[in-house]
Amino acid sequence: MSPLDAFGLTLFIILLFLGIFLCIHGLPGLVLIVVDVLVYAIITGFEKIGWQALSVMCLLAVAVEIADIFFSLQGSPRFGPTRQSVIISLVGCCLLALLLTPPFLIVGLVGGFCLGGLLGLLSALIHQESKLRPSYRTPFRVLTGRMATLLWKGSVASALVCFTLLLSYD
Repeated sequence: MSPLDAFGLTLFIILLFLGIFLCIHGLPGLVLIVVDVLVYAIITGFEKIGWQALSVMCLLAVAVEIADIFFSLQGSPRFGPTRQSVIISLVGCCLLALLLTPPFLIVGLVGGFCLGGLLGLLSALIHQESKLRPSYRTPFRVLTGRMATLLWKGSVASALVCFTLLLSYD
């Protein structure tokens, strides 16, 4: 493998994980994942990832993003990423991914990255909420509803990344 190929593959994998990270913060990371996989498939000539798999991934990403927009229009609040929440979430991503990779390999890496980020985000949100007066705090049902939406979106992104990595490493 040439250095340029190694750089391209590294950039491809980094963008996949950045897509998961964006998803768990409520941003459109699925779009980044699908565009990244599309560029990879075009560069490799659709050898490793076929157009059928790519079209299913596109449809799934569009459906999940539309559902996320629908739920946010229904009143589910969006938590804006703050510096503290991003840092704590990134630490959680790295720690849980490191802990779950040895026993579960790729699924542990991707799943640990997603779950660690969500747990870090949840702990940052709880810390932010604890500084507020009780009357200004976000209700628990709203907090759990938004976290469930982020977990759903992050798990779909994680499944797409696992699928992509398994296809690309045949």
